[in-house]
Order: sequence, then structure tokens, then C-alpha cells
Amino acid sequence: MIIKEYSIGDTKIQIDDTYFPKTEEEKQVVYEEFNRIGCIILTETD
Repeated sequence: MIIKEYSIGDTKIQIDDTYFPKTEEEKQVVYEEFNRIGCIILTETD
């Protein structure tokens, strides 16, 4: 669902919340995945 629209010149930007986590469980899964990937990035750049 489009929740916000912006126009900048001839460009139209639409914010779609279809893939945003909606429940606490979904938010926790995203948070854990974010942290997992962050740890991989930090350990690979040393």
C-alpha cells in the first residue's frame, strides 16, 4: 500500500509499506537479520 507520495520536479516518489514488518515477531526477525549481516560485514573488513 502506498503510504506517502512526493514529487520533486518531474520525479514521483512513492513509499510503499508492503514489505515493512508489521508485527513484533516480524520486527524481531528483521532486527536479528540486520545484526547478523552487520556482524559479517564487521568481521570481513578487519
